[in-house]
Amino acid sequence: MGQIHARCIKEIGTATIRGLCDTDETQARKLLAFSPDAYVCSVPEHLLHDDSIDAVYVCTHNDSHAQLGIAAARAGKHVMMEKPVAMSLRECDELLSAVERSGICFMAAFKLRFYPSVQRVRGFIPSPLLCIAQMTDERWPDSFWANDPVRGGGNVLSQGCHAADLLCHLLGSEPVKVSAAGGNYHHPGLDITDALAASVAFSNGATGSLVVSDVGLTPFVSKLSFQVMDGSRTAHLYDRLKQVSLWDGKQEQHYADSEELGFLQENREFLEVVGGKVQPSATLRHGIRATVLLLRAVESMKTGQPQSIQL
Repeated sequence: MGQIHARCIKEIGTATIRGLCDTDETQARKLLAFSPDAYVCSVPEHLLHDDSIDAVYVCTHNDSHAQLGIAAARAGKHVMMEKPVAMSLRECDELLSAVERSGICFMAAFKLRFYPSVQRVRGFIPSPLLCIAQMTDERWPDSFWANDPVRGGGNVLSQGCHAADLLCHLLGSEPVKVSAAGGNYHHPGLDITDALAASVAFSNGATGSLVVSDVGLTPFVSKLSFQVMDGSRTAHLYDRLKQVSLWDGKQEQHYADSEELGFLQENREFLEVVGGKVQPSATLRHGIRATVLLLRAVESMKTGQPQSIQL
């Protein structure tokens, strides 16, 4: 993720990468290709205490996100953070408290919001009644760091927040209750949830269906599929959100992008945020909302009872 963001920063050209930090400095040095004059270190405090740095990107394993975000906020650095922003309700509270006290700008890296197809759907169906959200992947290896119960949390918590955020974003409302089923279907040696199907009630009366798993990749729609409906119009996002079909009840419109543009567009916005030109559209509260929704869904799965979602 660090390489992807570094490449975007170089392409946009309005900011300079000052420092690169990784516990394994050889990994950090790989990013020098995007900024040869940057320095490399293995201790994040070197970056956070550098007065020439305005903002930091947190692209580490999930279990260090909240800790690094809190440290960056206390150091007065703006933050772009990869998902999930936290791994527990306690971390969500601590991170939110630190960011709000600091006054920094915090942007959650929800790249899916920035796809042109997603923006078309939001314009075409501004007040949806129903959204069916699916994020299903090929089986992740047990040895993959994101499947580690501590470092990554497993597929549902590690990448499911992308789907959870886009579900809320497309419906334009706050989730209030969730009922879910699922479990650990094919990682018996790991204490994780690898499959989850949830029904989500929203404050505006809309309903969402959320499915996240690594139990199989659907060849017809790809890893990502989002269907949105308002009673007369429908939209379907698929092919990793590069394609969208819009149906107004009489005629279909189809749009396709040759590549995924979410990373580049979210970086454009963040650099404008750092420059004081705009406020982040994907905030820390949005990041917390996605995490809390999934944590409550897992709790519903385990207890067999619906769970309230309070942010």
